[in-house]
Amino acid sequence: MAIAESKRGAGAASGEEERLKSRALAKGLEMLERLAQCSHPLGLAELAHMVGLGKPSAFRLLQTLVATGYVRQREDSVYELNRVWVPALTQDWQLRLVSAARPEMEALGMELAETVTLAVLMVDHIRVVETRESSQHIRMSNYPNRILPPYASSLGKAIAAFQPPERLQQLFQVYGVYATTENTITDPAAIRQELAGVRERGFSREFEETVKGGCCFAAPIAEKNGAVEAAISVSLPTARLTPALEKRIPSLVMATAHRIEKRMRQSLKE
Repeated sequence: MAIAESKRGAGAASGEEERLKSRALAKGLEMLERLAQCSHPLGLAELAHMVGLGKPSAFRLLQTLVATGYVRQREDSVYELNRVWVPALTQDWQLRLVSAARPEMEALGMELAETVTLAVLMVDHIRVVETRESSQHIRMSNYPNRILPPYASSLGKAIAAFQPPERLQQLFQVYGVYATTENTITDPAAIRQELAGVRERGFSREFEETVKGGCCFAAPIAEKNGAVEAAISVSLPTARLTPALEKRIPSLVMATAHRIEKRMRQSLKE
């Protein structure tokens, strides 16, 4: 009887060890996800807070990741990825988003013959993930992985306008707030007013705020719960923007965003 109890005790201890190992593995993977989603290295305290660990536990995990070559610790004691790591959850969501958006982007691009772009919210920045270039010789261009100013670009404003204050402040701190043209808005009060206008109108607009001679209109793409983590835009040279187009493009972009939202929700049911 005593031997049987001892075996059960050993089994219980072994089960607890396995549970702790599994939890450590999950937290280590979460650290890699967090580092992959950020555009800058992260400190120990910041990473520990993100994954819900105390600093001693987070430090031990990070040392393991450093020893195995997945993470590098810099001389200033912050951590960054040492290998390419594609965040699994982000990748799955982005794949569904791009799949839902592509046919709508193609249709919008064909109708207007202008550049159509899709951007998403990452942990601390807003990034282009898909673009459909205009076929016109003179056009506004964009490219995947471009990081956008959350206060100046139409895509940046369309996403930033719907973020809570803490997330919005993080976006501004990471990108910085500075003028790239004489039309760039940098005054904090003016930026808040501009973002409030985006929420009221349901779309954002930009007139030579990031590039001289260019304008852009964007609409947020909302999740079922109302969260905004993506946006779609149409950009064109200001020389081609007629008063009629200035009225027409926002309606087309918002309608396209709504159709993408429906496609995204439908993809979850399939």
